Amino acid sequence: MQVEPFIATLPTTSGLQKIQTGDLNWTAEDTEKQTTPGYYWHELTLNGQHQWRLVAAWATTPATVTTITPAPLNTVLYTRQPVIEMLIDDWVGHFDRELEVTTPDNITHRLWQVTDLDVQADITDVMTNVTPRQTWLTTAPTPLISLVTDTEWTKFTEPLATPAHLIDRAD
Repeated sequence: MQVEPFIATLPTTSGLQKIQTGDLNWTAEDTEKQTTPGYYWHELTLNGQHQWRLVAAWATTPATVTTITPAPLNTVLYTRQPVIEMLIDDWVGHFDRELEVTTPDNITHRLWQVTDLDVQADITDVMTNVTPRQTWLTTAPTPLISLVTDTEWTKFTEPLATPAHLIDRAD
């Protein structure tokens, strides 16, 4: 997969409150454009169980992908990549957490922005040789994708959704 870092818009304090309450009436004051491109580690937690995802942008025109759950942010499965898991373990603690919010369905979402150029290059390089699984619903392309390994995906019997406006592409 050809993926790259991107400039995101993330919720402001008022946007986080709307995610917490399920309020879908968003205004310009509810999001803020980030200044630095990055990849994002996305941790989803439900009942003490964690799932990790990598949020990335397509490096070229978005492809029509095979996704798990059709949504504004396509979720794509791929075979476990030890380098990505190593990067999560080694680097997440080095970056500031951008946000944490719990949705009305009791799923806690945490995002870390990966801004280090060497780490970004490593992620881009590793993902180049990864082929997404082709066993799910094919859907229209989205500017961002949420990549999750097979082993992470199986942690939950029902798919965990990413709330609208949690992260969007600004550039």
